[in-house]
Amino acid sequence: MELKNIEKYNADRSRFVLIVDSSDRSRRFLSTLLKQFDYNAYAVSTAEEAVEVATVVGPVLIVTAGQIDADYNAVQLIRSFRSSNPECTAPFIVLIAKSDPAFERECLSAGALTCLHAPISFENFYRVIQIAIEPIPRMTIRISTYIPAAINGMRKDEFVQEISENGAYLLTSTPHPLGTRLPVTFKLSDCVVSVDAVVIYTKQSVEDSKNRTGMGLQFERISEEDQKRIRLFIRSEMTKDINPILPAR
Repeated sequence: MELKNIEKYNADRSRFVLIVDSSDRSRRFLSTLLKQFDYNAYAVSTAEEAVEVATVVGPVLIVTAGQIDADYNAVQLIRSFRSSNPECTAPFIVLIAKSDPAFERECLSAGALTCLHAPISFENFYRVIQIAIEPIPRMTIRISTYIPAAINGMRKDEFVQEISENGAYLLTSTPHPLGTRLPVTFKLSDCVVSVDAVVIYTKQSVEDSKNRTGMGLQFERISEEDQKRIRLFIRSEMTKDINPILPAR
């Protein structure tokens, strides 16, 4: 079989997530959502393809439907995968349509990290992925964006490039030193969000995988209204092209 454009995922294996599901809708949904979460997703419809992908690029995580197709389920996939690729230790997250304790126990016994059953919230799915593969897991969703920002009320060349309810990554040609406290403002829809933030890390372009110069900010003071605005903005951005209900089978 032909695996299209698989070689490009070798560039950053630490972000490579493999999706296994025979449903076109589920594959599109999960691929779009994982992209919003800043992961590189590659979707296949069969266990055979999944095993072949892993021989070319080892995924950091595998997300699979509980029932992949009429004849093949997640338990069979996990066993086949572990047998064919013993060197690949990527955890499995299994998405199932409804609670099925016996099947969930079977998945966990076969080697799945966890099973999630519908309805699955974006926030819960994000947290599970973070805990599964990130060295410092985030508990709130962080997405990429590009919003003009101002520091101390003055606009220079700053842009919010990543944002969550608790912090942001600010692009700027002149990052402030670690520990600096800054008032930052930016606009979401028709509302101005105003926060007090502290610089928790800085990066020069040569240090960053995306060739960005900027600084990571943690919000020290943010109103409930502005936090809600950010939360709604993130959900709006994530659901632009997909149904807000995460499918599971």
